[in-house]
Amino acid sequence: MVKVIEGDLVLKKDTVFEDDLNVDGNITGGYDLKVKGNIDAWNINAWNIDAWNIDAEKINYYASCIVQESLKCSKIKGRRTNSIHKCLDQEIQYKKTKSEKKLSLEERVAKIEKTLGGV
Repeated sequence: MVKVIEGDLVLKKDTVFEDDLNVDGNITGGYDLKVKGNIDAWNINAWNIDAWNIDAEKINYYASCIVQESLKCSKIKGRRTNSIHKCLDQEIQYKKTKSEKKLSLEERVAKIEKTLGGV
């Protein structure tokens, strides 16, 4: 079963979800988040995060972000000295942001020509 939340999820206390969590927005709040399934959200900003899988853009946590199977994000950062983020079963998979995606030679030439006014 999947818990679907339209818009942002604002944590007002330490929160546990028994199933997968799909947030069509951001997860924010100064509390712990534990999901006994998968998290799919835009950005996550919470105290400590514990889940089976996470797929998000930016993750910002206080002390720990521990994931069992897979962790996919473009950026992850802890706010506490010696904070830890870890995926137990595999390496963290970092997504490329739009600005980091490499352009092919043809795309770069087209972009330069467009900038120069179609030269």
